[in-house]
Amino acid sequence: MTDSTENNKRIARNTLFLYLRMLITLSVSLFTVRVILKTLGVEDYGIYNVVAGFVTSFSFIANTTSTAIQRFLSYCLGQKKYDEYHKYFINSFILFIILSCLAIILLETVGLWFLQEKMIIPSNRYHAAIWVYQSAIITLFFSFISIPYNAVILSNEKMSIFAYLSIIDVVNKLLIVYLLTILPFDHLKTYAILLSIVGLINFLLYKYFANRICEYATLSHKYNFKYIKSLLSFTGWNLIGSISGLCRNQGINILINLYFGPIYNAACGISFQIYNAINGFASNFMMAVNPQIIKLYATNQKVELDKLIERSSKMSFSLLMFISYPFLVLMPNILKIWLHTVPEITILFARLILINMLIECVSTPLLILAQATGKLKIYQMIIGGLLILNLPTSWIMLKFFHIEAHIIFIILISINIIALFARVAILSQTAELKAKSFIFNVISKWGILLLICIIGFYITIKFNLQIQILSTLFFTFIFIPIFILFIVFNKLERDFIFHYIKNKLKQ
Repeated sequence: MTDSTENNKRIARNTLFLYLRMLITLSVSLFTVRVILKTLGVEDYGIYNVVAGFVTSFSFIANTTSTAIQRFLSYCLGQKKYDEYHKYFINSFILFIILSCLAIILLETVGLWFLQEKMIIPSNRYHAAIWVYQSAIITLFFSFISIPYNAVILSNEKMSIFAYLSIIDVVNKLLIVYLLTILPFDHLKTYAILLSIVGLINFLLYKYFANRICEYATLSHKYNFKYIKSLLSFTGWNLIGSISGLCRNQGINILINLYFGPIYNAACGISFQIYNAINGFASNFMMAVNPQIIKLYATNQKVELDKLIERSSKMSFSLLMFISYPFLVLMPNILKIWLHTVPEITILFARLILINMLIECVSTPLLILAQATGKLKIYQMIIGGLLILNLPTSWIMLKFFHIEAHIIFIILISINIIALFARVAILSQTAELKAKSFIFNVISKWGILLLICIIGFYITIKFNLQIQILSTLFFTFIFIPIFILFIVFNKLERDFIFHYIKNKLKQ
């Protein structure tokens, strides 16, 4: 009980730091997007989004291994194997150097050919697009070699440091916004170069603080292929999941560029900015929970693990539903106030992406559980295979049926719903997840809450703006919390929440 209480306190404390980080970064990010869109213009913003996004898509090579190193470092800490921790860190850094070189080779050959021959870039902005491309490669390199140090901070659950570093990052990007308004150079080129400099600063800071908080985060010339092999073995099946994520994000973005052009890329980029901002609330919570899921599995605490999986799923979708509902209803007005002028399709893109986010958030704890087990072969073959279908399905529909752009996101939503149930079925076999309990306690309650909010959405959007705002605020701050308390959470969880609030009020 003492360990469980201490773990809950640690999760709460780390979540608090991450939310502080998110509130600051979100506020700055919303402002910077507005200024950058105004400074660059819609077309240049779309060019940056698709070109830099294409380069970033190659980070799937690193993201896959990033998951592996975080898993192994957290697992070693859970079992107090500090020598193993040190060896995994050293060999992971060597591996990321190799992967960064591989990514650069691919980008400077196949990637550069694709940019020159296939992407739709206005001829008068082609030279600027090349600058963006090369600068983005430099930024990508620094992000690769930062990953082992980032994993050290997260595995040691030093979320306060992670929060401070993230705040420094957005402050630097705020400085970029200021420099764009005073420097007399091409804004698109300048923006890309300055982001590369920020990437270097981030790497140096992550390295410094990781060395400070963990004596095992030091490098040497020694390497052991056994540890690299373990990382690659874990990575091998995770690669399917990373490719599926690539198909979802950059694959969709490239398809939109090929069939609809940079203006639609700008709409897509703005929509994903909103997605990232809102999803950050759940991501921050899960970032605090993830190491605990892995450590509970490593120590075979099955009962606590099952409870944590269900509660973290409930918390994630409840939190996101509460936050995203006003955006879903008032999206046209929010975009007008925030960015003034945006492509009209942005409204529909953003709404569909948020609906997809509400589906994905239920699955996040399940993904962490799958990674904790290390039994990824069947999981990734089925789930990754399903999610990869997004790209070819969308391409077939665009090429042969000439669908409108937003149908791509409807395809994405449909496949994610199928994948959610497939995850539960697979983990019931590989991780002894109680499938019936998860479906009844999480998925069914998520479905009820989503249905209620959809009904509220369709009723509210029929009114004029003033009534829309009032009814949205009333529904968000009165009805949704009541539905969450009495539909999503069980009696024990409600009693805990009421007891916690009561004690806080007494203080």
